[in-house]
Amino acid sequence: MENDMDEQIVLLLKNNMQMNFTLVQFSDLANKDLLDLLETVIHAVSPEQPEKIGTEKIEATVDRISEFLRVLKFEFPCPADEWDRKFKDVDPTIIHPALLFLLHDMDEMKKRAYVAKYMEGDHVPDEIAVDTTVQEMMTQLRELREQFEATYNEHEELGATSVEELKTTKTDLEADKARLANKINSFKRKLQGVKNLQELLVLTGKIRTESERELKLNEQIDRLGDEKRLLMHRQQVSSDRIKNMKSHLEKNLQEKRDELAQLKKVTTGKTDDNNLAFLQKQVFAASKKQEEKENMLKDIQAKRAEAEKRLQEKQAQGIIEIPNQQQFTNYIELLKTKNQNYRQLQNEISVYRKELAIIMRTEALVKAQQKSVQDEIERIEKQKGIYGFRDTRAKLEQYSATKADIDDNKKKTLEEMSQIVQEIQRSIKARQEELRPFVTALQEKRKEKAEIENKYLQAKQRKEKAELEYDTACNELDDECKKLRAEISTYQSKFFNIQALLGQQQRTVKRLTDEQRAVETGNPISSTIKTYADYFQKETLAMKKRTKELKEQKKAIGGQSQENQKQLEAFQSLRRILQVKLQCQRNTQEQNKKDKEKEYDEIHNVNEHIIITN
Repeated sequence: MENDMDEQIVLLLKNNMQMNFTLVQFSDLANKDLLDLLETVIHAVSPEQPEKIGTEKIEATVDRISEFLRVLKFEFPCPADEWDRKFKDVDPTIIHPALLFLLHDMDEMKKRAYVAKYMEGDHVPDEIAVDTTVQEMMTQLRELREQFEATYNEHEELGATSVEELKTTKTDLEADKARLANKINSFKRKLQGVKNLQELLVLTGKIRTESERELKLNEQIDRLGDEKRLLMHRQQVSSDRIKNMKSHLEKNLQEKRDELAQLKKVTTGKTDDNNLAFLQKQVFAASKKQEEKENMLKDIQAKRAEAEKRLQEKQAQGIIEIPNQQQFTNYIELLKTKNQNYRQLQNEISVYRKELAIIMRTEALVKAQQKSVQDEIERIEKQKGIYGFRDTRAKLEQYSATKADIDDNKKKTLEEMSQIVQEIQRSIKARQEELRPFVTALQEKRKEKAEIENKYLQAKQRKEKAELEYDTACNELDDECKKLRAEISTYQSKFFNIQALLGQQQRTVKRLTDEQRAVETGNPISSTIKTYADYFQKETLAMKKRTKELKEQKKAIGGQSQENQKQLEAFQSLRRILQVKLQCQRNTQEQNKKDKEKEYDEIHNVNEHIIITN
């Protein structure tokens, strides 16, 4: 199956890409050469893709080509991780199916690539898609894609033929039809007096039928020739492989026979002592070589077992199908049948060619006789003085036939127009009859609508009047509620004021009662207050004492205020001096920094100039 795929790829490369490969050359392609071939095919499908890989990293190449194949709806033969790994290793088991997919129908692939160029979208992150400008651009992009899709579908439906070309083709066909009709009429008039006319027409029909059959047979021959060349190519490849295997096996067999003969000579013991050491060396080398061959054989057997296991897995999955002996036998019988059919068709073609040669010779003789008859008619016309009469009559007949065709077309056109007008009138009347009950029902519905609308307007007026009365009553109630709430708040404030005054009077009465009890009984009011009179008297004396002390402190502070003011001014002047000094230091540091940067830039520019001049 893999060989069939290789053969198909080689044939498609030759037909589509004009690349001539043999099966051996194509099988030897690996790594970068195979990847370059795939890139060339992709570039032929889509010129937007690079023709060569160049300095692109293998990871970027894998991502780009995988995305391109996904856009073209390629069915990947394995999961994504395995695909990427095999693609990086340039495994032919995945590169060859991709090549076959691209080359099998290249025109369809080009269309898909062209459509995907404008229809495939790019992922926009959510944080960017929130922006209003980006949303407007995305909306505009979707509209443009819809317009492109509609335009492309219309283009596909219309095809590459324009209306002007169709009109031109129609005009040419009508002119050809008229010319053929005139020729047929003139030919019929010419052949009215010819003998064996019916036989000549029968022979002409046979010639046309045979020519059509010949075209069909030529197509079948070409198709069979292609199949034959393909089979011969496969046979040649198989024979070359068999020859190579035979020569390789014969060479290995001869080497083994030579080694066996040498070993037999050693075992016989008839060799002399001088050759014994040499033969022992040969035996040792042969045994070592045998061990290497055994190891190689084990490796090959292991690889074969692994390949058989993979083959069984592929067969179980239905990916690979190996024909059995019966299928191969049926295929050989089918080839034999096709070969027999080909030979029979070749024999039939040879018979038809002979008949065609006879018919063509007959046609040539008839044309020669017609030419001699035509020359004789022209000579007679010259003698009679009416030269060109036949041509003039043919032209008149042609003109009359053309006029008759035009009159027929006009008549048909007028009849068609009258029929179309009558059909339109009938359809209008039928449509009016169909719509009459609907129009009557519509008029009744309109009357019902007017009545319902009047009722609705009256009910609406009553509703609006009731709403107005309700709003007026609500406003009056709201005003009354506001007045009552204002009165309530006034009475509440008066109540709280009276309650506060009453509490104050109660506390005053209590103090007076306590003061009277203390004066009459001599018991103190509390542990700290004997009577309120004594308490207030003591507090008054203490207040006077503190006032006197504060006045003395004021006098003392007033004497020191001038010195303190001077000291404060001195500290403020010192602070301003220190701030000015700090600002000067900062300015100096910034200036030094700028000078250093400027000096560094000058040195850097000088170094660059020196490097450039060197």
